[in-house]
Amino acid sequence: MSESEKILDQKGLRITAMRLLVLEQLLLQQTPSGLNALQTALPRADRITIYRTLKTFSENGIVHPIENGNTEVKYALCRAYCTASKHLDKHPHFHCQKCQRIICLEALEVPVLEYPNGYLVQEVSMTVKGICAQCQS
Repeated sequence: MSESEKILDQKGLRITAMRLLVLEQLLLQQTPSGLNALQTALPRADRITIYRTLKTFSENGIVHPIENGNTEVKYALCRAYCTASKHLDKHPHFHCQKCQRIICLEALEVPVLEYPNGYLVQEVSMTVKGICAQCQS
């Protein structure tokens, strides 16, 4: 059984050709990928089908979406401990403004904040913008 098949099986998802293609492509990537990059890498795949696959992966704790407000949503692989009911990837993301890569800063945690009464927080994300170490050298 391949790594992709194991991941899908552990998350209780049916193994399909499209899910395997998308997941294998995400496993090959060094940084989070967006829909456009995946569509370029998988030219025979339909854009809507790739999007639906990513949505299914997000709903089942396989990927977490990264929205930085400027560009398309990127998707990073979750660690094995994420579940369909709860993403535990509570780390900041770094968006390099030179090379446009997004890097998961997994060694750091998004700080816990106290919100005023009456606020129901459903999701917290943190994106730090700057120049990555590779672009500075």
